[in-house]
Amino acid sequence: MKYAHVAARALNRPLLLEPGYARILFSAIGGRLNFAGLVDAKGDALDPKAMAALCESYLPRARDPWSGADITDQSYPVVDGVAIIPVQGSLMHKSGYIGTSSGCMGYDGIQAQIESALSSSRVKGILLDVDSPGGEVAGVRDLARMISGASKPVWTHANEMAASAAYWLGSAADRLILSDTAEVGSIGVLMAHADYSGALDQEGIKVTLLYAGAHKVDGNPYEALPEAVRNAFQADIDELRSQFAEAVAGNRSIPTAQVLSTEAQLYRGRDAVEIGLADQVMSFDETLSAFSATLAKQGGFSKGKSMSKDGNASPNAGEITPEQLAQAREAGRAEGHAAGLREGATAERTRVGAILGCDAAKGREATAREFALGTDMAAEVATKLLATVPAIDPAASAAATALEQMGNVQLVRPDASGQGGGGGEKPSLAQRIAGAQQVQRRA
Repeated sequence: MKYAHVAARALNRPLLLEPGYARILFSAIGGRLNFAGLVDAKGDALDPKAMAALCESYLPRARDPWSGADITDQSYPVVDGVAIIPVQGSLMHKSGYIGTSSGCMGYDGIQAQIESALSSSRVKGILLDVDSPGGEVAGVRDLARMISGASKPVWTHANEMAASAAYWLGSAADRLILSDTAEVGSIGVLMAHADYSGALDQEGIKVTLLYAGAHKVDGNPYEALPEAVRNAFQADIDELRSQFAEAVAGNRSIPTAQVLSTEAQLYRGRDAVEIGLADQVMSFDETLSAFSATLAKQGGFSKGKSMSKDGNASPNAGEITPEQLAQAREAGRAEGHAAGLREGATAERTRVGAILGCDAAKGREATAREFALGTDMAAEVATKLLATVPAIDPAASAAATALEQMGNVQLVRPDASGQGGGGGEKPSLAQRIAGAQQVQRRA
């Protein structure tokens, strides 16, 4: 079957997807797998033409709203000490190489960005910019646990959807905020099964499955779904839903029964706050400013709903008023920039000193200076690379001088005749190192 790898990821597997987006996903898959039609969770039927139109209506965001830069490379901006990490489109396991322009993101790609932000001296906190209907079960639990245990404050902003798997991730943050029109929830599980038996009969194709083990071909696409297999699949997704609800209840500090009572419904704006699925309603810009101001004060909010002194939930406790926000905005920005500059300068001095002072730099001083001052190479990487460069004999000090001078030498490109005169360019670092080695050998 063509696109069998796609079918294997999407069919007969539990998915944490908002049902409305599931229509789009399976319509897209159906166009490649030649689905004759699609019946959604509500029982509505779509023909191939309707499926194609539905796909065209979905256009994932692929640019960072602050810098306007393309974020298909999974990069993230840092604003006032806050790393803004996108969580967008369908979420998949072990697919970090997929860019957001495809409509998908990998859990491992999101984790890599979070780990990068946690290790960066410029970053004081992480804001997850979530606009996702959810995705695969595999991988979501581990990433949610990583977010919950992060060493720096993590906030989530639903902008404009954090559904199913995306909500599982968002609920693990220290604070979950959404805009007035955003939707969160869909705490449930779904599964799809494709039955090709009718289409195969029309084509005159008969498939015979040879197997060992009573359940080896459960859910295969060449026959209608047997009742016993349907019941087994249902039991599986019921158990996954219970685990999902328990995780959300723990993250949000609300009873599991309260989470289950939502029955996978989506909640918008203040309704989400009232039921306990979110902490506050603010725009993305207000959330970013409030987070930055909170970090500047070395304060923060506890996970889940804010608590009053007597232990009762208070919907207003911990909220920043517009007046307070306006007063804190500039202070937060200034402090974030200043702290980033101070720590960045200290880190850079440490890196340069580590490269120039390492044992591998002896006899390779010029190369070490190039690594330290001409690149952003980490000290550990530079040290290992220096060890691979032949050391310069003191008697051949002219080679080191030649390396210093090569930074100003123009390389001449051969013209069409193979002779010089085709124009010059500054040699790359690799070319300069190679040139220094040639000079050393001649010396």
